[in-house]
Amino acid sequence: MERFPSVFVVIFFALLSIKVSAECTTAKNVDAVVECLLKGHPQLTISKADFDIANANVSKSSQFINPTLDWELTEAQGASGFTNELALMQTIELGSKRTARKKLAQVQKDIQSLGYQKVYNKLKINLILDLYRLRQIEHESEIIEENQTTFKRMIAQYKRIGRMNPEQEISVNIFSMAASEVQLKLQKLKNEKDKILSKFALIGEQDFKPKPTQLPPIDHNWPDLSIEQSQGVLQKEATLKVEESNKNYKLESAEAWPNISVGPRLITSPGPQGGTFWGAAVSLELPILNSNKGGKAKALALQKKSKLNGSLLKRRIEVEAKRLKNAYQRSSTSYTKALSVNEIQKKHARVHRMIKRGVVSPPLVIELHRQAIEFYEALHQQELEAVKARWLYYSLFSNLDNKKIIKIGGVK
Repeated sequence: MERFPSVFVVIFFALLSIKVSAECTTAKNVDAVVECLLKGHPQLTISKADFDIANANVSKSSQFINPTLDWELTEAQGASGFTNELALMQTIELGSKRTARKKLAQVQKDIQSLGYQKVYNKLKINLILDLYRLRQIEHESEIIEENQTTFKRMIAQYKRIGRMNPEQEISVNIFSMAASEVQLKLQKLKNEKDKILSKFALIGEQDFKPKPTQLPPIDHNWPDLSIEQSQGVLQKEATLKVEESNKNYKLESAEAWPNISVGPRLITSPGPQGGTFWGAAVSLELPILNSNKGGKAKALALQKKSKLNGSLLKRRIEVEAKRLKNAYQRSSTSYTKALSVNEIQKKHARVHRMIKRGVVSPPLVIELHRQAIEFYEALHQQELEAVKARWLYYSLFSNLDNKKIIKIGGVK
């Protein structure tokens, strides 16, 4: 009977995984796929847990110190009986230490909320690049398989001749080596694809393989990267880090103040001179040996450091934004030009017609096919560079949860 609850939990999470997988499988486009994959991402769940911890720390920082109860029972001298001493003390934190702790914890919670957004942005960019790469891998695999088919067909043609002369034997060996080379490239692409799909399995999408309609479309028109005015996550975090150092200094300054404990005191003693006596008790720390100068000095140093980091980060964002914008413009322009000018598909088809007519020598056949593979590898590299620069640029100035790969009404 004790095993039933654990079995139920396993079944529940299995059904949940199937449900999430089904949602991603039925996603209409690449943006829906990205959001589906992000929704169940374990790193976002962990970051949300860190935010919950920081939020709970705000409540913890505002807690009052519990009162203390002191009771002493001693045997009275010169009389039969015992002397009772009872004191109820409440500690009061001078210098508004409790308020300073709470304000510091609130800023730290705000920083943690930005940490969640940083994780979201990073994961979204990586997922987008992975989905672009999946589409590219499929295309490159088709080209390689076509080349492999051509090489095998050429080998078969030579072997049908029967007894081959030395030149024909060399041609067969050349085509065999070329077929082996493209086979290695094909295997490399399969390994790369498996690596990407394994990331989906880590998220919980065990059997999810995006359909062609769920992958990013080929980009013919690239949007201009406008000058953003809003602060992104990094700039907001730097601002909050400065505020955190300010709150930390105020807390250290408050720690220089002593705590005072006050409360009623009751004494009862036996004998003719005894009785019940009421009074008050006060306990006060004397800030003689320690006024927290070291803590305040450290807080001032951290305050200075956070301001320097903030100024440096602002400059780094400006420089990085300029670099990413230039990289985006160069790569997107190169990609679009190569895609439209080369007309690689038409040229490739013409070469195949010439090969069938037997007017192209074996080394030239292999070189032309190798160039086709290298062209698409370079083309796809430029596309990835442009996509990466675009989304990293966005992340400098805004949250990515409202950014789409596909614009409403058509491709971006």
